[in-house]
Amino acid sequence: MTILNTLVRPKNLVIAVAITALLGLVFYQGANTANNLVEVETFNDAPDYFITKVHVKTFDQQGKLTESLKTEQTRHYQATSKTLLVEPIVERSSLTGNWLAKAETGIIEDGNKDILLTGNAHATKWHLQSEKIEMLSDSVHYLDRNKSLTSYGNATLISSQGETSAEQIVTYINSENVFMTKSVRGIYETAN
Repeated sequence: MTILNTLVRPKNLVIAVAITALLGLVFYQGANTANNLVEVETFNDAPDYFITKVHVKTFDQQGKLTESLKTEQTRHYQATSKTLLVEPIVERSSLTGNWLAKAETGIIEDGNKDILLTGNAHATKWHLQSEKIEMLSDSVHYLDRNKSLTSYGNATLISSQGETSAEQIVTYINSENVFMTKSVRGIYETAN
């Protein structure tokens, strides 16, 4: 009881309360999250998850490969319901046509199979026994509902017949049709 009697003395009681208050203040300052953690607004632009070195394959019921997606990194953003791809390579195959496309970046929106590839986009399409055609552009957009590839910005179509450029070039996976709009220009060489 001598320790308790010593602490209860008025002079020691004031010192004990002062020390307790000081310790409480120090711990309170340490627990203040606004001073010690990154501001909440910083995380609003951060992905809710990311995965590196991704290779996803999709097969049909017969076991045939129908889609392949390779990318250095995926970053999913819940706020915008989008997944960003870094250096994606996408390949899709069907009974009537195939295509392969790659770019610096890509975007897939949650809930659909459309893919927007941007930055030095390069797509190659082949239809049954037709020759391959290549499309080079700033962006290539694959729309699953009509199975089309649309090239935007500095779009160039390269085939065995020559080279054609336009502001927009659209080709359909299941046909040999190609549609070009705005500022269409072509370079073709004649056979010897």
